[in-house]
Amino acid sequence: MPAVILDACVTLNLYASGQFLPILSTLPHAWHLPVAVEREAQYYRQPAPDDPQRLVVVPLDLRPAFAAGLLQRCDCESAAETALYVDLASQLGDDGESLGLAIAKCRGWTVLTDDKKARRIARELGVDTRDTTQILRQWSDTAVPSPETVRIALEEIERFANFRPTSALTHTDWWFRVLQGPRED
Repeated sequence: MPAVILDACVTLNLYASGQFLPILSTLPHAWHLPVAVEREAQYYRQPAPDDPQRLVVVPLDLRPAFAAGLLQRCDCESAAETALYVDLASQLGDDGESLGLAIAKCRGWTVLTDDKKARRIARELGVDTRDTTQILRQWSDTAVPSPETVRIALEEIERFANFRPTSALTHTDWWFRVLQGPRED
């Protein structure tokens, strides 16, 4: 099962979809979360209990994913990983992405990130990357949830994680087609 490291933004996106556990459990990957990403990915937005139009910040609860064995913590385990992490942190200025890239490079894992600079550096390092649109498309194709479920997941990512894919990501056209699809109102 291929190992995939999540960065903070993608963790927030997947969590905000309302399908975090189904996505992790459906796709054939060993999911890993760097400890630095866990420190960064603390909150996302949800409707206020008293006014669904107003969004409030609430904590992420990743405990169910860890408890179910769907998500594993990872950290530097060698001097090579630590040295590369320090070097990448000076280039990226982000602990989570730097730690994830260092681990992925040294262990031959994939990094799940939407960040343009992190994706460029990953290419330079020879690290395979995936993005939010790829993972959502893969989940949709594999789990075959209803079109309405997929549409709602994408809408919730846009609203609660404040993410909208750019043309640089793999399945942006698919994303927007799903959002334009028929609605079951």
